[in-house]
Amino acid sequence: MIINILLIRQNGKTIQKNQDILNTSQEIIINAEEIVEILHLIDVGIRGYYISGNKFMYKSPADSAKRRIEKTFNFLDQELDNQFYALEEYSMVKDTVNYYFKLVSEIDQALENGNKEKAKNIILQDQGYPVWLIANSFSNKLKEYELNIQKKATYNFQRAVNTSFWLQIILFIIALPTLLYAARYAVQSLGLSEKLRVVESEKSNILKEQKEKLERLVRKRTDEILAQNEEIRAQNEEISSQNDVILSQNEEMKDSQRLIEEKNEELTLQNDILNKAKITIEKQQKLLELKNEELTEEVAKQNKNLKETNLELINQINKLQQFGYIVSHNLRSSTARLLGLSNLIDNTSGSERENIIELMKQSSEDLHELINDVSMILLIQKPITKILEEVDIRETISKVKNILKNEIDNTSAVINESYQNKNKLKSLPLYIESIIYNLISNAIKYRQKNLNPQIYIKVNDFQNKLKIEIEDNGLGIDLENNIDKVFGLYKRFHFHVEGKGLGLYLVKTQIDALGGKIEVESKIGRGTKFTIII
Repeated sequence: MIINILLIRQNGKTIQKNQDILNTSQEIIINAEEIVEILHLIDVGIRGYYISGNKFMYKSPADSAKRRIEKTFNFLDQELDNQFYALEEYSMVKDTVNYYFKLVSEIDQALENGNKEKAKNIILQDQGYPVWLIANSFSNKLKEYELNIQKKATYNFQRAVNTSFWLQIILFIIALPTLLYAARYAVQSLGLSEKLRVVESEKSNILKEQKEKLERLVRKRTDEILAQNEEIRAQNEEISSQNDVILSQNEEMKDSQRLIEEKNEELTLQNDILNKAKITIEKQQKLLELKNEELTEEVAKQNKNLKETNLELINQINKLQQFGYIVSHNLRSSTARLLGLSNLIDNTSGSERENIIELMKQSSEDLHELINDVSMILLIQKPITKILEEVDIRETISKVKNILKNEIDNTSAVINESYQNKNKLKSLPLYIESIIYNLISNAIKYRQKNLNPQIYIKVNDFQNKLKIEIEDNGLGIDLENNIDKVFGLYKRFHFHVEGKGLGLYLVKTQIDALGGKIEVESKIGRGTKFTIII
């Protein structure tokens, strides 16, 4: 029945839906025909305006036509889209009608401006009739389309009505057996009620008999329970006597338990002593392991220091061998020159003898200077035993600039300085001064011809050390072929100025003595840059 009711409700919705379709379709036909009427109305109005010259005869129907055509198109836009009508033809008709309305507006404007000739030319073209034909043809086609929709909706409407009628009949047919069954069920219920009354009466009698039997059984069971209670009382007395025996045995067991607990306490105390001893042994073992690790690290450290010392010693030996070779070579050259000149002096006289004496003096001075250089190099290479002092790099550079003032002024040299945070360190003032002096002096000495020296000095921090950069725009050094000779003793790379090739060697030796390092970057004709880290 519920399903039947739902079907009737759904069928009612179908009837209403098809009724709405019929109403909408009829309105669409009316609106399509109204387009034709509106075109006729606007055409008659504009022609009447042209003939009579009375705009009022045109104004009222024109305004009405514009309102009606706009309303009509708005209605058709929505309803034809809902019907999934092919909108291409409709859009063409709409555009054509709107075009004709614009054309009518042009005629109106021409008449308004007094240009009746223009209005006449447009009216004689008779463009309204083709538009009317297109609109009329569209109206007929749309009417035919809507009639088909109405026919289909009418069929569906009638079928839904018939279906609703038969569903009502089916509902009646379904309900009739239900009513008959309900009547039969009521009769049966009355019969069952009478039977239930009889059964209840019989049940009451049976319960009464069962109650009497139960009372007799209860009295019998009560007598049995009293007899059992007497027997249990006798058994309790026997159990009580046995409990006394058990209590005495428990007292003996408590004494034994007490002795066991005392023994356990002694064992616990001994275990605590053993645990403490074990902890002490473990601590001592850890201390031994720690000592062994420290000894191992110390041995490894000593071995590392020993290796480094051996390497340094080997390096010093190599340097001393090289230094000894160079010094012996230079001493041998100077002494050989002196010996040769002394042998010649006995066989000469006059001005030639004086020339030889002058040469001997010059050789002696060269020998003396060589010995001074050797002494100075040996003094630098000795381990530092002097107390380190605080050295202000800014003040040291200023002092060196004063020493080289004549050279700076004569060459118009420009020294640019840059300091970042740290510019002081603990070191040997004479070594730092000598290093900076030699590098600035070389930058001025080995300048490019016809180019004023430009020297850039930058001082900043570098990994908790002091970093000094000295860069110039001088002649530069060919590092590709002379990288191993830059800091060599008596090594020179430019011979157009005086020099002995000792300055960079002294710089390197002094930096090594201070535990620092020096790096060089240079290109021929583009200057040199020395980076010192102390």
